[in-house]
Amino acid sequence: MTRKLIYLVATLCVALAAYEAYAVAVAYKNLSHEFEPYESKTLMDIGLSEERKGMLVKIQDPSFFEHTGIEWPSPLTTTTITQSLVKKLFFEKFTKGFKKIEQTLIARFVVHSNISKETQLVAFVSTAYFGEMEGKRLFGISEGARSWFDKLLPELTDDEYLSLIAMLPAPDALKPGTAASEERVGRIKKVLSGECIYEHVSRIFLDQCS
Repeated sequence: MTRKLIYLVATLCVALAAYEAYAVAVAYKNLSHEFEPYESKTLMDIGLSEERKGMLVKIQDPSFFEHTGIEWPSPLTTTTITQSLVKKLFFEKFTKGFKKIEQTLIARFVVHSNISKETQLVAFVSTAYFGEMEGKRLFGISEGARSWFDKLLPELTDDEYLSLIAMLPAPDALKPGTAASEERVGRIKKVLSGECIYEHVSRIFLDQCS
């Protein structure tokens, strides 16, 4: 490698580091504004019991209460609950590549360090996408319950609730009442019963539980 090429690579690395540092600083500045709507609420206020909170975390991000916003060894190829929140709250348009690095840094050093796990969960279930119905995009688990089952969230049966949780990795492909949804709910039940082991969000589609 020539000296000129080494200098060019070093300059690009410094520029990238500076850009990502700026993005993290901007996210920190906007942190309070983005999470303000969720800080005064609890999951019980929304209608989720401790048991159902446990179901959600076990399926969506099993190491959520232990990790630092990202999951090793593959933080750039997986999406934790914290990273998912960062994508929704801090990006108008998200693309892979540098944006994934930015998302990961914000999750680790901004959100994890300053926002409680409970508030993160409240924000997550309040903003999660639950598919489209009659041309309307549905956001928030309470809206999902009303639209898919015509019920309030606490009124859902366990199977109905699990069918909403089943949607989260691919909402438009896993709509309640479809064969794909029923199959995934079956896999989820195997995890919750201990019949199938699931410990890392990288395996969120639960292919190992079929």
